[in-house]
Amino acid sequence: MAAAKKTAKKTTTRRRPAQQKTRRPASPARVAAHTVLDTVEGNIADGIAAVRAIVDAKDIQAAMDEQRKYATSAVKRTRQGAEKVGEISLKAIQDAGKPIVDRVKKATTRVDNTLDEAVGRAA
Repeated sequence: MAAAKKTAKKTTTRRRPAQQKTRRPASPARVAAHTVLDTVEGNIADGIAAVRAIVDAKDIQAAMDEQRKYATSAVKRTRQGAEKVGEISLKAIQDAGKPIVDRVKKATTRVDNTLDEAVGRAA
């Protein structure tokens, strides 16, 4: 018995590689959220390493030194993450307010020009 060959042709859809996809820029909220996640993941990884080092410490002083090193690095990483989130938030607020600021500047310029014309006519 001969095996029957399938003659149906497979149809494939051609997809662009991921790096060629046009992507809109990440929102500030998403960037900030990923910054927080990266900070927490780093602190967790360092925490696990610190616990292993503390368990393997030869004496209480070495264990306390490991705990101090972990606490110092965790506080530093958290501070850096918070600063980055603060910068992202500030930029998002400035970007959101830019159209309003531009309109106020235009209106102020028009008022100034109108006043200058009125004062010029009155003089």
